[in-house]
Parts: sequence; structure tokens; C-alpha cells
Amino acid sequence: MIFDSKKNKQENDIEEQTEYTFRPFHETYRWIATTLTLGLMYPNPATDRTRLILIAASLLMMQPVIVFILIDMYMCWLKRDIFNIIRHSTIIGPFLGAFFKMLLMYYKRVQVKELIDEMNRDYSSYNQLPRHCRAVAAACVRASVTHTERLWAPLVGIAIMAFPGVAVVGTLCSHVFAAAPQRYMVHDLNRPFREPEARFDSPYFETLFLLMFAGAIICVFNYTSYDGLFGLMTRHACLKMSIYCLRLHDGFRSDEPAELYRRLMEFIREQGRMFRFGALIQDAFNIWLGTILISTMIQVGSLLFHISAGYGFDLRYMLFSVCSVVHILLPCKNAANLKMMVTYLHGLHVTNKKLM
Repeated sequence: MIFDSKKNKQENDIEEQTEYTFRPFHETYRWIATTLTLGLMYPNPATDRTRLILIAASLLMMQPVIVFILIDMYMCWLKRDIFNIIRHSTIIGPFLGAFFKMLLMYYKRVQVKELIDEMNRDYSSYNQLPRHCRAVAAACVRASVTHTERLWAPLVGIAIMAFPGVAVVGTLCSHVFAAAPQRYMVHDLNRPFREPEARFDSPYFETLFLLMFAGAIICVFNYTSYDGLFGLMTRHACLKMSIYCLRLHDGFRSDEPAELYRRLMEFIREQGRMFRFGALIQDAFNIWLGTILISTMIQVGSLLFHISAGYGFDLRYMLFSVCSVVHILLPCKNAANLKMMVTYLHGLHVTNKKLM
């Protein structure tokens, strides 16, 4: 019985150590770090030049798709074909937005690296904290992983990859079961200055299909990593405030004046680091946050028009609409949570001053 008790205690200690051990950013959030890297946005100074070259090469590779869509939009405008103009705009808008965020992350690479370095520094220090503080930090990390890698990332992947997926399935089923096989494009796009049926001719169809498929992959990496990173940073800011408040609370429980003084000094230092961290978040993401509200509202309106304009239900655009709504909801929710945390701590600080 004594042996079993010691064995269970050792197993519990090992389980607790594993559960409350904090690792660096790229190990804690593997999928976000991977998509940042594959999306050419991970702020590694050693790869700055390579990333810039690859971003330019990717944008150059996608020029045929962009130019052909713009030409077709102009031809639709001449015919007053508003439906197809909106249909093209719902695709090219987010697609160009992906490259805009790539360039934006390159421009803000120093600030983003400082954010990740600060997160790594915090996680390293959390390993030395008391159990109740580590439990709070572990709960925040688990929630961040759940929201970014298990909810947001699959939603983005399903919504975007539905376009090439439907095209592939539709083409295969048509060639297997239909008497007159038909091809389906990822995004239906006419061949410039040719009859509509010319868009299915080889090698135009195959080339556009591969380019659009590559564009879908780029968008998945981009929207998963960039928007996921903003959520991680705002949640970590809330965690930083929670931890240093818990540490201060523990200090007030101590009967040693020296311990209380040490905790007060630690609280002041961490407040300064938190202020710097919040300023970095705002600096790194302010341009994107300034454009997301208007652009996403236009996107949602365009998608709803496409769905409700009487051209039939389209699962791809319905999924894309849901993803767009979530895309505007999550940053607002994360920012509101951060603001609410700051307001709560400010009220607590004012209350403590009155009591003193």
C-alpha cells in the first residue's frame, strides 16, 4: 500500500510537471508557427531577404490570375453585369489582402519578433512560479491553442479549400458519371477576349487551376497565422496582467516586509513590461485593424448578395460568409477582452487606493 501510494504520488508529480511546463512559442503553438513560416511571415532576421524575394516571386506568379480577373471585371462593367463583378470582388479582395498582410508583417517584423521574444521570456519565467500561478497560465495556453489551432484554423481551411475541393470533385464526378463530361474551375474565370467556352481549353484551364489552387493554399497559411497571432498576443497580454496581480496578491499575504517590497517592485517592473507589450501589439497590428472593419463588412455584404441574388444556393460562398463573420468577430472579441481586463485592474487599483 505504501509502495502504491508513493508510485501514485510520483505519477501525479510527473503529470503536473508535464501539464504546467511552458515551452517556447514555436513549440507551444506549432501550427501557428508553421503557417507563419510557410506563409512567409515568421519574423526571423536570418531569412528577411529570402522572405522578401519569395513574397515578390509569389506575387509575380499570381499576376495572370489577378490581371485576368481585373480584365473580366472591366468587361462585366461594360455589360453592366453587377453579379459577376461582385463575384470576382469577393475572391480577389481577400486574395490581395493576403499579400498585403505578408508585406505588412515584413514591414513590422521587428515589432512582431519583440512580441514573440517577450512571450518566450514570460513562458520561461512561468516555469518557476507557484502551482496556482502556473495553473492559470496553463489554462490560458490551452484556451489559446483551442481557439487558434482547433477552431479558427480548421474554419479557415474548410472555407477556403471548399473552392478547389468542389472543383476537383465536380470535375471527377462529371468525367466518371456524365455522358458529356464538364470541367469546373476553382473560380470561374473567362479567358480574356475569347468566347466563354474557351476557358476550358488546355492549357489555359490547367494553368489557371494550378495557380488558383496555389493561391488558396497561400490564403489558408496567411489567414490562419496572421489573425491567429493577433489572438495569441491579446490573450497573452491578459495573462501577463493576471499573473503579476496574483504575484502581488501573494506578496500581501506574506508577513515579511522584505518579501512584500520585492513583490511590489516585481509588480511595477511587470506593469512596465506589460505597457510595452500592449504598445507593441498596437504598433504591429494597427494598420490591419484599421482596415479590417470596412473591408470585411464589404466582403460580408458582397457574399450575402451573391447568396441571395437568386442564382441558387452555393455552399462555397456560404462557408466563406461564415468565415468572414467570424473573421471580424474574433479580433473585436479579443480586443474587448483586453480592454475589459485593463478596466477591471484599473478599478481594482482605485479601490485599493481608497482603502489605503
